[in-house]
Amino acid sequence: MYKYKKRLIIFLVIHAILTVLHNIISRDVSAENFYFINNWTYYLVMSWGIFIVIYALRLNCPNCGAMQVIRGMSILSLRWPEAKCHKCGVEIE
Repeated sequence: MYKYKKRLIIFLVIHAILTVLHNIISRDVSAENFYFINNWTYYLVMSWGIFIVIYALRLNCPNCGAMQVIRGMSILSLRWPEAKCHKCGVEIE
């Protein structure tokens, strides 16, 4: 599961870089045109964020099927993927 944790961290770093890029590029865009089709960085950052959420939802235990990153609807129930399942204790890799 270490490779999934490493991959998730890399995806989040890329998302942070894209968010900073979006803020730099869209400084001169007025508030009325912020979500306009010409602001391509907004759509890039949003689609990358959706990709990260789908990736995190797909990290499941092969034995019991418990989600390893998102355990509930609270922000406090997020966790990094580990080598053992948090629910049944089975080695994932």
